[in-house]
Amino acid sequence: MNINNVLKRRLLILLLAVGLLVAGITSFLKLPLQAYPGVAPLTVQAITQWPGASTAQIEQQVTIPVENGLAGISGVQVFRSVSLFGLSVVTVKFKDGEDSFKARQLVFGVIANITLPAGASINISPDSDATGEILRYVVESTYASPMTLKSFQDYEIYKELKHVQGVPDISSFGGKTRQYQIIITPGALQAKNVTLQQLVTAVTNSNVNVGGGLLPVGEQQLVVRGVGLLQSIDDMKRIVIAVNNGVPVRVGDVGDVVVGNALRQGMFQYQDNSDAVEGVVLLKRGENASEVLKRVKAKVEELNTLLLPPGIDIFPFYDRQVLLDITLNTVKHTLFFGISLVLIILYIFLGNFKAAGVVAAVIPLALCVSFFNMDQFHVPANLISLGAIDFGVIVDAAVIVMENVMRHLEERHTKLNQSIVLGTSEVQRAMVFSTGIIITAYSPLFLMGGVEGIIFRPMAFTMGFALLASIILSLTFVPAMISYIFKEGEEHRPPQFVEKMLAIYKPLLRHLVDRPKQVLMGAVGLLLFTIISATQLGTEFLPTLEENNLWVRVTLPNTVDLKYSVELANQIREEFKNQPEVKYVSVQIGRPDDGTDPTGVFNQEYGVYFKAPEDMPAGAGKKQLIKRLEKYLDTLPGVDYTFSQYIQDNVNEALSGVKGENSVKIFGPDLEVLDMQARDVIKQLRKVHGIVDEGIFNELGQPTLNVQIDRVKCARFGVNVSDIQSLVAYSIGGAPITNVLENEKTFGLAVRLNVDNRNTVESIRSLLIDTADGSRVPLTMVADVAVSDGPFYIYRETGRRYIAIKFSVRGRDLGSAVKDAQQLVKENVNLPNGYTINWDGQFNQMKIAQKKLMLIVPLTLLAIALLLYTAFGNFRDALVVLLNVPFAAIGGILILLITGETFSISAGIGFLSLFGIAIQDGVILISYINKLSRSDHHNIKDTIVEGASLRMRPVLMTALLAGLGLLPAAISHAIGSEAQRPLALVIVGGMVTTTLLTLLVLPVLYAWIRTREHKPRSA
Repeated sequence: MNINNVLKRRLLILLLAVGLLVAGITSFLKLPLQAYPGVAPLTVQAITQWPGASTAQIEQQVTIPVENGLAGISGVQVFRSVSLFGLSVVTVKFKDGEDSFKARQLVFGVIANITLPAGASINISPDSDATGEILRYVVESTYASPMTLKSFQDYEIYKELKHVQGVPDISSFGGKTRQYQIIITPGALQAKNVTLQQLVTAVTNSNVNVGGGLLPVGEQQLVVRGVGLLQSIDDMKRIVIAVNNGVPVRVGDVGDVVVGNALRQGMFQYQDNSDAVEGVVLLKRGENASEVLKRVKAKVEELNTLLLPPGIDIFPFYDRQVLLDITLNTVKHTLFFGISLVLIILYIFLGNFKAAGVVAAVIPLALCVSFFNMDQFHVPANLISLGAIDFGVIVDAAVIVMENVMRHLEERHTKLNQSIVLGTSEVQRAMVFSTGIIITAYSPLFLMGGVEGIIFRPMAFTMGFALLASIILSLTFVPAMISYIFKEGEEHRPPQFVEKMLAIYKPLLRHLVDRPKQVLMGAVGLLLFTIISATQLGTEFLPTLEENNLWVRVTLPNTVDLKYSVELANQIREEFKNQPEVKYVSVQIGRPDDGTDPTGVFNQEYGVYFKAPEDMPAGAGKKQLIKRLEKYLDTLPGVDYTFSQYIQDNVNEALSGVKGENSVKIFGPDLEVLDMQARDVIKQLRKVHGIVDEGIFNELGQPTLNVQIDRVKCARFGVNVSDIQSLVAYSIGGAPITNVLENEKTFGLAVRLNVDNRNTVESIRSLLIDTADGSRVPLTMVADVAVSDGPFYIYRETGRRYIAIKFSVRGRDLGSAVKDAQQLVKENVNLPNGYTINWDGQFNQMKIAQKKLMLIVPLTLLAIALLLYTAFGNFRDALVVLLNVPFAAIGGILILLITGETFSISAGIGFLSLFGIAIQDGVILISYINKLSRSDHHNIKDTIVEGASLRMRPVLMTALLAGLGLLPAAISHAIGSEAQRPLALVIVGGMVTTTLLTLLVLPVLYAWIRTREHKPRSA
């Protein structure tokens, strides 16, 4: 770039900089803000509810046909499904980059054409993801019953919140669903000589409206309607079932019509309320959580003040905005202190506030370029894309230009504009190449897929555009500003601090250059020591992102009923609620009405929400709380439990299909064999130190009362099979036969036997069935009624059944714990033919990411090597600079060991950044040494010492800025700092050794190589 032209157009450049600032700020204000990246994969669920159907029926008649129908759609990564009593959920997980709208359309198009059994209804999940539950609230009242509150939630509150822009759905949990019920006794039907089927048919046919077309009346036409919908209990009682001997038999003659509640498969508890109603507001995929929450909370306020009756209120107890605010405050603090440290370093080394200010001004301008492009390409802003920005790296190019211009001004050999042109031009090529190398070091992040790609791609995007902008700004804005802030003839002196350092460094380097073997052997020894020490590093996928809550999943024996589960939940909730750290406790028992969480009443999920840290007593905290709760839960017989966090729990399930951080999946056709193998595997897991929260997702043992119809006997007695099915479905099961409309509300109408006639197996066996000749026979005469064990769940993945064993790892790194577990399982568990085992969850994600890094990192280093060859024109100099990479890793590895951090994907990304910075420093040094050697005919050692001395200041500055810019993130333990801390630690620690080795070892190595090249060969 022609710097003279830049100086001629300096006013235009300043105006463009102001315009860039305005555009960047405007774009930033429009960016969707997230606490954490939306790491959940794109999934679409086909949810089918078939009330009363057994697990085996669901798998055979619903799940498998749905799976087969969906198998042909494009862009799918994996199919998973779970079948259980009355419910099938088939989850389609799409590949990264697939369009959400297209994916939903593909799934919806297939399920619309699938033929399902009568009574089964299918739909797809809302357009949200596993991180989309942004607000949880409880509907409270001083007087209303759970049934009344449930009706308000389902029809009043739901309708209002569903119309809020950005809300695709509201999930309801708890409360009693209002249902009209006709309670009959077999004796009453027999006494009036009517059948159950006659009753069902009469009620169904008496609850319709019909259209009679149009009736011309004079010059008008009337719409003809036959209004016959049921309006009241009296209407239901008056329905005529049959006419016997001229006497009508009405519903009220054979049974009682009451208002009851539908079969409950879940309950919700909150604080002291053991039967509460909860609503969960979902965020539409791609929407701005903060903006949607503002609109939702405004609507909640309107509902509480204007729309809901006095005494009924909505109380939000979980608000994602709290987490957003906490994490963004963490980002703000790390950014503020990072910029402050950058400014201090700039002033110390440049000795001039104006010069430091010009370099620092590159930071907001470069970020504005990133913000503008993030807005254009819809990249969200979160604690990774913003919190892991290294301001020191962004200003490196500007530092190189400013330092070289300042050096020319300090030497006073040229005028101001000549110093600017000369100082910028001298470093232009090296600066462009070195910054390009750093951008190349970030390029693997763009190629990553899965969770790690979702998390770190935004960071690479932000840094990539910021670095590109920094090159342009360093060659335009910085020279233009220098021409404004400095005056011709103004005196400039290097800071005394720099002169003192140089006075120490130059003779020290001269001393080391004369002793290359000792220096290089020491460096190699340190490298070998570090490599050996690195074997002690544990491995994990990603640090757990702190959410300031606990999500505790308690699993009881699968055979428990709702009453027992609720009684135990009352005890556990009371224990949790009385802990000093806890502000609120909520409990979800079983599953919600919409079927989006396929589980049973044996499953309890506790949301434990914390007080502010200042409100907790001394010695209290999350780790201490978990230890106390573990100790308490261990006293409860037959209870399995898992500790997680709210978002983390949802994401783990979305990634692996299992409610746990990690899982072992055993695939095979026979459920009994799978169960036996799972018990062998869990025995091995329990032997491994660090593995906790282990448990089997039991699939067998569901007590089932089978009414096996004998068609031969039915034919003998003249019994219609459909009459037996109606008895099972309606009278015993209570399935709705029609719906009652009340304005905008819809409630089911069911026919049920009196509880005394269906509360025991014997009472069901003795039920009478009508025959063709008008007589009645016991149910046992036409069917075999017996209790047997069946499956609770049937899990499937890619068309194969599997059983899952969940586990977590605490007090030890994930990689070594699972490695030990895999070895034990391999040695002690023998799988039959046709059965396979997979390790899933965070461990599987870690292995996938590590494989990608093993492939991408060498390719990246190769690309950097090619850039270096292009920059230097020879392999020698490129290789010397590349040797900075292993030496840079020394500091990163040692600081991980010292701080007790494991090697995670976050730390791996830190090493990539570190390698780029280390190579940049090498380029700065070697480029200048080569420039001196071409124009100076002194001894090569003297040239190297002189060149290194002149480049000491920019090398120190770039290294310190890169390290100290991330120091606040490296030492922070605030909420939101977990993911960026390993990355920052690696860079901070790595820059210590990189600086020392670049300034001390690299010149010695280069001098040793160049000296050997110039040494005369003996004859």
